[in-house]
Amino acid sequence: MDPTALPDLTHRAYSAHRIAATVSAVFATAGLAWVFLTDVILYQLIRDRVLIARVETAKGWIFITLATLLLYAVTFRSSARLDRVRRLTTAAVESIGDGVLLLGHNRAVAYANPAAVRLLHCPREELIGMGAPEFSRRFRVSYPNGALVPPEQFASQRVYDEGGPLRYKAVMHPPGGDALVISVTAAGVRLQVGEPATWVVSVMHDITAADRLERMRDQFFAAAAHSLKTPVAIIKADVQALFPAVTPEDTRVAASIARQCDRIDRMVQNLLVLSRAHAETLQLHPSAMELRPLIERISGESTWSHRHDLHTEVTGRLPVRGDPERLALAIRNLLYEACRLSPADSRLTLMARPEGDRVAVGVRYQALPWHDDVGETYGEYDDIGIGRTVAQTIAEGHGGSLTNEDAGPERTSWLRLPSDAGAHA
Repeated sequence: MDPTALPDLTHRAYSAHRIAATVSAVFATAGLAWVFLTDVILYQLIRDRVLIARVETAKGWIFITLATLLLYAVTFRSSARLDRVRRLTTAAVESIGDGVLLLGHNRAVAYANPAAVRLLHCPREELIGMGAPEFSRRFRVSYPNGALVPPEQFASQRVYDEGGPLRYKAVMHPPGGDALVISVTAAGVRLQVGEPATWVVSVMHDITAADRLERMRDQFFAAAAHSLKTPVAIIKADVQALFPAVTPEDTRVAASIARQCDRIDRMVQNLLVLSRAHAETLQLHPSAMELRPLIERISGESTWSHRHDLHTEVTGRLPVRGDPERLALAIRNLLYEACRLSPADSRLTLMARPEGDRVAVGVRYQALPWHDDVGETYGEYDDIGIGRTVAQTIAEGHGGSLTNEDAGPERTSWLRLPSDAGAHA
């Protein structure tokens, strides 16, 4: 490929002043050299004044001809390069699959690529010159929740004053077409940092199919979770009713069934939290509480692997303001993760302690030497990754954090929450 076919965009080009000064200096130097050298030669060879005048006239015409040819060559080279860049830029924008709108200093549409024309079902001639109020009226732009986006809140309008790039998801209703879910990105074109935007580039990416698939997935998760709750609860209740009558040999089998029912119930809760968090409808119901009773209750549950030895280390007062149900789910997820990523018959330690203005809840376990590979493998077939994500979502929803701490062969997953000094004072 010819390297001169495309402009080099990786290096800053010479400034127009520098190029003009260079061309002018070369022209002036060549002109002075021509005049001086030709005059010296002329006066040395010719003594006739009339002939000298005629030669000087011819010399002037020659200089004008050469200067014209030089200016033509320089102008042609510069114009050809500018035209090549213009055609290349136009072709690149025209070939983009996303809709591209270019807005000028008057904040109206100055250019629309073919993808934008197809996306909006609107001729290019009608888009050119269209301002934000007319665009809003024509295409009824709204947020995903159905609220209309005010024209001044369009990303392509805000970016003039706020900088950018700005992004958001919106729904458009092109006349004569179906509603579209689009991801909008707008960025201002500024020649210098801090200057007002000369142009604004607004890119519209159609995510209607992906958004529909995500909503179907969330609806499936929610429906599956609700559908599983009742049969799992019945199975667990029937197994617990059988405990007094089962033989000692069957007690372990019944306990295993009960543990798996609790595991399914925890998975159902995780799916509900995930779907609601993704749909931004997850609600927490915080109240002033002491974590010690919750931790003691969780450590006494029979839902954990019978092959692990669970200990608790709780020190000090642990006042927090949180949602007991969600916090219990987060702690159970961390315990389940520790059971899956530690050797059988090893020790698990559920800890809780105050740390300044925070309350820390940790699960310490002996990590398998290849626990990172185990996590990746289980991530394809197990719900460890889901449980971890849910625990982090719950921690962040309470203003806290979820981190790992390694000390030799041991790993501790820490859930840190803001302390509520007034709780249970």
